[in-house]
Amino acid sequence: MPRYDPRAIANEFIKLNGNRPFNQMWLQKLVYIANGWNLAINREPLTGARVEAWDGGPVYRTIWNHLRDFGSDRKTRLLCDNEGQPFEADLAPGETSVIQHVWDRYGSFTGSELSRMTHQEGTPWSNAYFGKGQNAPLSEADIQQHFIELALAGRS
Repeated sequence: MPRYDPRAIANEFIKLNGNRPFNQMWLQKLVYIANGWNLAINREPLTGARVEAWDGGPVYRTIWNHLRDFGSDRKTRLLCDNEGQPFEADLAPGETSVIQHVWDRYGSFTGSELSRMTHQEGTPWSNAYFGKGQNAPLSEADIQQHFIELALAGRS
Protein backbone atom coordinates (compact mmCIF):
# COMPACT_ATOMS: atom_id res chain seq x y z
CA MET A 1 0.00 0.00 0.00
CA PRO A 2 1.29 3.49 -0.76
CA ARG A 3 2.08 6.04 1.88
CA TYR A 4 -0.06 9.08 1.18
CA ASP A 5 0.55 12.76 1.60
CA PRO A 6 -1.03 13.72 4.96
CA ARG A 7 -2.87 16.54 3.18
CA ALA A 8 -4.70 13.92 1.08
CA ILE A 9 -5.79 12.09 4.24
CA ALA A 10 -6.80 15.43 5.77
CA ASN A 11 -9.01 16.00 2.72
CA GLU A 12 -10.81 12.73 3.39
CA PHE A 13 -11.89 14.10 6.78
CA ILE A 14 -12.74 17.52 5.34
CA LYS A 15 -15.06 15.77 2.86
CA LEU A 16 -16.72 13.77 5.65
CA ASN A 17 -17.11 16.96 7.68
CA GLY A 18 -19.12 18.66 4.94
CA ASN A 19 -19.50 22.41 5.32
CA ARG A 20 -18.97 22.45 9.07
CA PRO A 21 -16.07 24.53 10.33
CA PHE A 22 -12.86 22.78 11.36
CA ASN A 23 -9.57 23.80 12.89
CA GLN A 24 -6.01 22.70 12.46
CA MET A 25 -5.79 20.80 15.76
CA TRP A 26 -8.87 18.72 14.96
CA LEU A 27 -7.63 17.88 11.47
CA GLN A 28 -4.10 17.05 12.65
CA LYS A 29 -5.33 14.64 15.30
CA LEU A 30 -7.74 12.83 12.96
CA VAL A 31 -4.96 12.24 10.42
CA TYR A 32 -2.65 11.02 13.19
CA ILE A 33 -5.32 8.70 14.62
CA ALA A 34 -6.13 7.33 11.15
CA ASN A 35 -2.46 6.63 10.56
CA GLY A 36 -2.25 4.86 13.92
CA TRP A 37 -5.29 2.70 13.29
CA ASN A 38 -4.05 1.85 9.81
CA LEU A 39 -0.72 0.74 11.31
CA ALA A 40 -2.60 -1.45 13.78
CA ILE A 41 -5.17 -2.90 11.38
CA ASN A 42 -3.48 -2.98 7.98
CA ARG A 43 0.11 -3.11 9.28
CA GLU A 44 1.09 -0.20 7.03
CA PRO A 45 1.39 3.53 7.64
CA LEU A 46 -1.27 5.62 5.94
CA THR A 47 0.95 8.67 5.54
CA GLY A 48 4.47 9.01 4.23
CA ALA A 49 5.33 12.00 6.37
CA ARG A 50 6.91 12.27 9.78
CA VAL A 51 4.63 13.13 12.70
CA GLU A 52 6.17 15.33 15.38
CA ALA A 53 5.54 15.85 19.10
CA TRP A 54 4.48 19.50 19.31
CA ASP A 55 3.07 21.16 22.42
CA GLY A 56 -0.48 20.64 21.12
CA GLY A 57 0.07 16.96 20.36
CA PRO A 58 1.07 15.01 17.25
CA VAL A 59 1.48 17.29 14.23
CA TYR A 60 2.23 16.75 10.56
CA ARG A 61 4.35 19.72 9.58
CA THR A 62 3.12 19.49 5.97
CA ILE A 63 -0.49 20.03 7.08
CA TRP A 64 0.50 22.76 9.53
CA ASN A 65 2.57 24.64 6.96
CA HIS A 66 -0.11 24.26 4.30
CA LEU A 67 -2.92 25.64 6.45
CA ARG A 68 -0.66 28.43 7.71
CA ASP A 69 0.46 29.42 4.22
CA PHE A 70 -2.57 28.64 2.04
CA GLY A 71 -5.54 27.74 4.22
CA SER A 72 -8.12 25.52 2.60
CA ASP A 73 -9.67 26.21 -0.81
CA ARG A 74 -12.53 28.68 -0.43
CA LYS A 75 -14.79 26.78 -2.83
CA THR A 76 -14.11 23.17 -1.90
CA ARG A 77 -12.59 23.72 1.58
CA LEU A 78 -10.05 21.07 0.58
CA LEU A 79 -6.29 21.36 0.78
CA CYS A 80 -5.08 22.06 -2.76
CA ASP A 81 -1.75 22.19 -4.56
CA ASN A 82 -0.38 25.28 -6.32
CA GLU A 83 -2.55 24.56 -9.38
CA GLY A 84 -5.72 24.39 -7.27
CA GLN A 85 -6.00 20.60 -7.46
CA PRO A 86 -7.03 18.93 -4.19
CA PHE A 87 -4.57 16.50 -2.67
CA GLU A 88 -6.03 13.04 -3.19
CA ALA A 89 -5.30 9.48 -2.12
CA ASP A 90 -6.28 6.42 -4.13
CA LEU A 91 -7.31 4.51 -1.02
CA ALA A 92 -7.62 0.74 -0.85
CA PRO A 93 -10.87 -0.57 0.67
CA GLY A 94 -9.16 -1.38 3.98
CA GLU A 95 -7.79 2.15 4.20
CA THR A 96 -11.20 3.63 3.45
CA SER A 97 -12.63 1.48 6.24
CA VAL A 98 -10.04 2.82 8.68
CA ILE A 99 -10.85 6.41 7.78
CA GLN A 100 -14.57 5.74 8.19
CA HIS A 101 -13.93 4.05 11.55
CA VAL A 102 -11.90 7.03 12.74
CA TRP A 103 -14.58 9.41 11.53
CA ASP A 104 -17.36 7.46 13.26
CA ARG A 105 -15.42 7.13 16.51
CA TYR A 106 -13.52 10.43 16.75
CA GLY A 107 -15.03 12.88 14.26
CA SER A 108 -17.41 14.47 16.77
CA PHE A 109 -14.67 15.34 19.26
CA THR A 110 -13.15 18.81 19.31
CA GLY A 111 -9.50 19.38 18.51
CA SER A 112 -8.84 20.04 22.20
CA GLU A 113 -10.52 16.80 23.23
CA LEU A 114 -8.52 14.84 20.68
CA SER A 115 -5.35 16.57 21.84
CA ARG A 116 -6.03 15.53 25.44
CA MET A 117 -6.39 11.92 24.25
CA THR A 118 -2.98 12.05 22.59
CA HIS A 119 -1.36 13.70 25.65
CA GLN A 120 -1.99 10.84 28.04
CA GLU A 121 0.99 9.29 29.75
CA GLY A 122 2.48 6.41 27.78
CA THR A 123 1.16 7.58 24.41
CA PRO A 124 3.57 7.87 21.48
CA TRP A 125 3.35 11.67 21.80
CA SER A 126 4.31 11.67 25.49
CA ASN A 127 7.12 9.17 24.86
CA ALA A 128 8.60 11.38 22.13
CA TYR A 129 7.92 14.75 23.77
CA PHE A 130 9.24 13.85 27.20
CA GLY A 131 11.82 11.33 26.00
CA LYS A 132 13.38 13.20 23.07
CA GLY A 133 12.04 16.74 23.38
CA GLN A 134 9.66 19.19 21.78
CA ASN A 135 9.06 18.61 18.04
CA ALA A 136 10.78 15.20 18.16
CA PRO A 137 9.51 12.62 15.68
CA LEU A 138 7.13 9.98 16.99
CA SER A 139 8.29 6.41 16.51
CA GLU A 140 6.24 4.53 13.92
CA ALA A 141 6.71 1.33 15.92
CA ASP A 142 5.48 3.11 19.06
CA ILE A 143 2.42 4.43 17.23
CA GLN A 144 1.62 0.98 15.87
CA GLN A 145 2.01 -0.68 19.27
CA HIS A 146 -0.15 1.96 20.95
CA PHE A 147 -3.03 1.45 18.54
CA ILE A 148 -2.73 -2.34 18.71
CA GLU A 149 -3.07 -2.01 22.49
CA LEU A 150 -6.13 0.22 22.04
CA ALA A 151 -7.66 -2.41 19.74
CA LEU A 152 -6.96 -5.20 22.22
CA ALA A 153 -8.36 -3.15 25.11
CA GLY A 154 -11.51 -2.50 23.09
CA ARG A 155 -12.06 -6.23 22.68
CA SER A 156 -11.89 -6.85 26.42
